[in-house]
Amino acid sequence: MLLSKIRTRIMRHLGMTHTLWNYRKNGVYCFNFHRIGDANTCQYDPNVFSCSAEDLEQHLRFIKSNFDIIDQASFINIINSNAPVDKKLAYITFDDGYVDNYQLAFPILTALKIPATFFVATGLIESKTIPWWDEIAWHIKHCHLDELRLQSWQKTISLSKSTEQLNIREVLSQFKSASATIEEQLLELRKATGLLLEHYDNEFMTWQHLIEMESAGMTIGAHSHSHRIFSSLNANELSHELSYAKKLLEEQLSSQVLSISYPVGDASTYNFEMFDEIERQGYQLAFTFRYYINQEIQQNKFQLARLSISEPFDKIKFMELCLNAPVL
Repeated sequence: MLLSKIRTRIMRHLGMTHTLWNYRKNGVYCFNFHRIGDANTCQYDPNVFSCSAEDLEQHLRFIKSNFDIIDQASFINIINSNAPVDKKLAYITFDDGYVDNYQLAFPILTALKIPATFFVATGLIESKTIPWWDEIAWHIKHCHLDELRLQSWQKTISLSKSTEQLNIREVLSQFKSASATIEEQLLELRKATGLLLEHYDNEFMTWQHLIEMESAGMTIGAHSHSHRIFSSLNANELSHELSYAKKLLEEQLSSQVLSISYPVGDASTYNFEMFDEIERQGYQLAFTFRYYINQEIQQNKFQLARLSISEPFDKIKFMELCLNAPVL
């Protein structure tokens, strides 16, 4: 990470970014988005927002001008061919299944004729279940605590209102890395804040939205059923998350579900022991949230990396994001 920052500063200082862009690495650059819209109007987790609709369009136009964008079928064909990737390819993905993906992202993708894959957690479709990260953010936004530390955490988090978005990010980081389960920590959080979220307006896509997007050429992939972190599951729980999400999607949609993205998706959330079960369940691709360019995609088809988009479009920063990424 430090080396990447140093390289970025040198490139900027010397004005080399545009020159180096012409020599960027071959491979599949998978770009990942989450929510689209204005994070400031959200009463839940603002950190789930990637960018506004206007910035999404700028990102996609730049990607289309500088990469060959592929769909899932092409991705699988490349893997099955066992040939090296000798081009700059792009693959567009969205995680979680929030309704703004349908309302804002889908029309832009359709207008630009860009295929994308939407990974959805089936347990959140047309349900009143609030996802754990949004409930955590709601507690931080509404509680009157000055600081918070749950029993399984490594440190105390300040809850100053002046740094609310950062506080939420740090609390979520503790939740993800703690030895206790998400469910156990949520019970402790509710007790600590003394608050209970009794009403939640579902903010996720409906089955009809997914059917419409698939009919228009988009791919729908799995993002588990309950969005539980896979590394926290036993073998039976993992099998259920993989199979049940796939079953529900294939009952509603017209295509086989061949890809999945890991909930949260960093290196601690999955392991190689899962790959046999993932393949046994009929998946051909699995996506992480790790920062790499995909080159050896045949051997890494169940740990494909993605470059996260998490800020407004800035041409130089976007180019640096791609130039600084190592290869996998």
